[in-house]
Amino acid sequence: MRYKRIGNKIRYYRKDRNFEQVDFAQKIGITPQYLSKIECGYAKPSMDLMFRISECLDIDVAELVKETDV
Repeated sequence: MRYKRIGNKIRYYRKDRNFEQVDFAQKIGITPQYLSKIECGYAKPSMDLMFRISECLDIDVAELVKETDV
C-alpha cells in the first residue's frame, strides 16, 4: 500500500539523518505516537505535514511519494 511505502521512506530518512522519533515528531509539530502511525502506514499525513517532513529531512516531497522503495 502507498502509505506503508511513504511511512517506510520517512522512517528510513529520519534514521539516516540520526533523528530519534520523539525529537523528529517534536520538530515537525506532531506527537511521537502519530509519527509512529505514519511510519507504520496506519495514518496518512496531510500535504502540509508532508512538506514539513520533507523540509526537516532535507528531501523533496516527491521523493517520499514516488512509487519506488528506498
